[in-house]
Amino acid sequence: MIRPYENSDWNQVRTIYDLAKPDEMKGIAAADQITPLGQDGQMLRYFFESEIWVYEEDGEIFGYAGQKGEVISWLMVHPAHRRKGVGRQLMEYVLSTRDGLFRLNVTQLNQAAIALYEGLGFEVYEKFTGNMYGNPIPAQRMRLQKST
Repeated sequence: MIRPYENSDWNQVRTIYDLAKPDEMKGIAAADQITPLGQDGQMLRYFFESEIWVYEEDGEIFGYAGQKGEVISWLMVHPAHRRKGVGRQLMEYVLSTRDGLFRLNVTQLNQAAIALYEGLGFEVYEKFTGNMYGNPIPAQRMRLQKST
């Protein structure tokens, strides 16, 4: 079931981020360089500025997605629940919330995420080098124009 985030979801959502972020940054930043979500002021602000939805089964949150305006701001899946369609279902849900332009950023090394986004119709429109945890990050911006 996909539903809106509730404050009582915080511990599970925070844990998913803390487990998933090192995988996202693999090859870019060492796990010990990554600040836990609960201690990262910038990421916390971004999280709470976003509209968040969680994927839940039997009281356990498997993943979450977020949107801030036209930007897909979050997609995190618990490592134990990857390759089960959780990320795809979350993305399809977010894309069903409105028509128009959707944008997102993704590291160029995150091939699983890129394949998911391309499978949903997103296209790369810019490649750039970002910076996170003091490390250069090869990244790309993707977009999807959705209309009914």
